[in-house]
Amino acid sequence: MRKQMARQKDLFEEVVREALVPDEIQPALVTQLALLMFALIDVIETEVHDEQDRR
Repeated sequence: MRKQMARQKDLFEEVVREALVPDEIQPALVTQLALLMFALIDVIETEVHDEQDRR
């Protein structure tokens, strides 16, 4: 029973490692994500402002 549990844990850790973003790509990815979030915030604020102007 303990061997099966250890094997399942190893399998999970392998899947997690494969899903991680490589260290050399992380800074560019974080920068792009931040830019996307700022753009989305601007769009939402514009929509809110437009909705308030119609009344």
